[in-house]
Amino acid sequence: MSFQENLKYYREKSGYKTAKDFADVLNIPYTSYIAYENKGREPKYEMLCKIADLLEVSTDDLLGRKEPRLKDNLMKIKNKVMLEVNKQNKQWGDESELTPHQWLGLIQEEVGEIAQSVNETYLPNIYKKKYIRLLHF
Repeated sequence: MSFQENLKYYREKSGYKTAKDFADVLNIPYTSYIAYENKGREPKYEMLCKIADLLEVSTDDLLGRKEPRLKDNLMKIKNKVMLEVNKQNKQWGDESELTPHQWLGLIQEEVGEIAQSVNETYLPNIYKKKYIRLLHF
């Protein structure tokens, strides 16, 4: 969705029934605000941050960025770790009974996945190719 569509969606979702109400909260003229929603005008950085804060969303969400976010990837990995711990509980018993060596093995495996996730998310494609070639030597 576009910025304009996202702005209107999150404004309504946050309980601001009218654009006028939200413009008043932002302390800007209604005509300025409605231009953000309907006429393709974009707010300056400070106003964008203020809007995001009031709507309790990220600026990425407002702008419609779809890139994978590190936080989402880390949450997936955390959930995988907890599933693995629960699986190991069945195999080894309560986690308090895991040996330090068993915990280290679990942690090393997941740290590798975190590093891979960070690289996939933040390394530009040109560097990924060079990085992968270096790993194979």
